[in-house]
Amino acid sequence: MRVLVNIIKPLIFFLFGCLLLSFAIKGIDLSNFTATLSSIPIYLVGVSMFLGYLAFVFRGLRWQLLINPLGFSPRRTDLIHSIAFGYLFNSFIPRSGELARCTALNRTTGIPVSTLFGHVLLERLIDFILLALCILLSIVLNYKDVLQFVEIISIPRQLITYIFFFIALIIIIYKTRKFFLTKVQLQQISSFTLGIKTGFTSIKNIPNKLLFFTYTVLIWICYLFMSVVCFYCFNETQDLNLGHGLFVLVAGGLGMVVPTPTGIGSYHYLVIQALMILNISREVSQFFAIIVHSSQALMIIISGFLAMLILYNRKRKNHE
Repeated sequence: MRVLVNIIKPLIFFLFGCLLLSFAIKGIDLSNFTATLSSIPIYLVGVSMFLGYLAFVFRGLRWQLLINPLGFSPRRTDLIHSIAFGYLFNSFIPRSGELARCTALNRTTGIPVSTLFGHVLLERLIDFILLALCILLSIVLNYKDVLQFVEIISIPRQLITYIFFFIALIIIIYKTRKFFLTKVQLQQISSFTLGIKTGFTSIKNIPNKLLFFTYTVLIWICYLFMSVVCFYCFNETQDLNLGHGLFVLVAGGLGMVVPTPTGIGSYHYLVIQALMILNISREVSQFFAIIVHSSQALMIIISGFLAMLILYNRKRKNHE
């Protein structure tokens, strides 16, 4: 039953993403898209892909700052490749990459998975905070546009009720775990939880917190300019400024929060809505979302497969 659930759940999110994608690109003219694709400056798309990978590099360097105080000294390349490998997993099974990258790094360095997973949870919290800050800044710079955007993607009250109910259910299960788990299982959970806590709180032991903050800002600057450079691919979007870029970044970031594979469908739908609010035609908005998302997906697949091969060779050499 558990295996069946693990198969069905990502399939449901994939189908949901495909549904959103079909709705987002509905009415697109393939001949116009092909003509547009052949006329855009491909080097700008390449720059966007490079910035996407550069964000992986900064994530790897930031991760090293968390790991070193714990007494481990992994190679920077192993950290970067593990992150790329994790994003590759997320492309097929949403939210699986977090554990996959920890397992991959564990097999090449021996660092406990639980500690590494604590780092991932910390990273997700930081991402959430940065996205919230980007939303606030976007409200300041694009107040009317954001209000219009919120009206389009308003969340039903029932959904909020379901989310709170789900969180409450998890808390109840955690509090009553001793009634349906064996002593050995409880000890294993306790040990894993302690490892997560160690990883999560390791930020306190970073000697250079300014550098940690700098890497965090650089990651999100890469995300911002991933979209901004692609503004120059179309005549209609060339006059958009950094404030508009931040607005599109927020829309895309919210799309990536939805657990569809690499944000397929959800990213397209929200970015298209954001650009249309900025008075960009629906067709150009569709082209923009497809090109930015597809180029980043391609970057993730290429870098992820290369990372998988490199990490596999590292693991094999460690066991020789």
